[in-house]
Amino acid sequence: MNKFALLMLALCPLLPLKAASIGTVGQVFPIAEIDMLQWIENRLQTLEKTGELDSMREQFQENVKAGVKRPRPVGLITTKTPEVFLVDPTLTLAKDINDANGNLIYPKGTRVNPFDTKTWPALQKANVGKFEFSKTLVFFDGDDVQQVLWAKEFATTHDKPHTIKWILTGGEPETLHGQLDARVYFDQQGNLSRALTLKRVPSVVKQAGVMWQVREIDVSNFPVFMEETNNATH
Repeated sequence: MNKFALLMLALCPLLPLKAASIGTVGQVFPIAEIDMLQWIENRLQTLEKTGELDSMREQFQENVKAGVKRPRPVGLITTKTPEVFLVDPTLTLAKDINDANGNLIYPKGTRVNPFDTKTWPALQKANVGKFEFSKTLVFFDGDDVQQVLWAKEFATTHDKPHTIKWILTGGEPETLHGQLDARVYFDQQGNLSRALTLKRVPSVVKQAGVMWQVREIDVSNFPVFMEETNNATH
């Protein structure tokens, strides 16, 4: 760049500027802000007129029914080398607990074991004895024939079958309810399995002192096909 050009660049900010009209280049549109609620209302009316809204509603209902009938499986595997281990159920408060007047009741970091009454803040000075959880939690996959056969056998050999809480990690609760003749729950999103650090199923979980005891089961010795299926094929 020569000296004359540099001088012009230096003087540009000091030179007076004049505005001039260059005419209309294209069609001019006013700036408008879309009312989102109105857009949604218009869209719904359009979908209703075309029948798409009814179709979407039916599809949603079918998806909900399918999710209730067959929830998403947790994805736990079986094992041929079962283990028995303990899980500490102790909970730790993540923040202070205050009463309605703002007075501190339980400070952050307070540790409470549901099985150990000595750690219950409201009962620390009371002699309430031990807490006994009488239920046996049984986690299994209802889509696995071998696990279902094991569950049926477990139900007949357990000394207190009415204390069993059946918890599915896969399969259809309604189907298993009929096969076990008992109420069947589903471990939605695997929340219970994670809390108990389950890795394999079936797993039998019960209280052991102030801990959870998890006992994994090897079901590899059970037949792969249901007895009813075998009878139907002969």
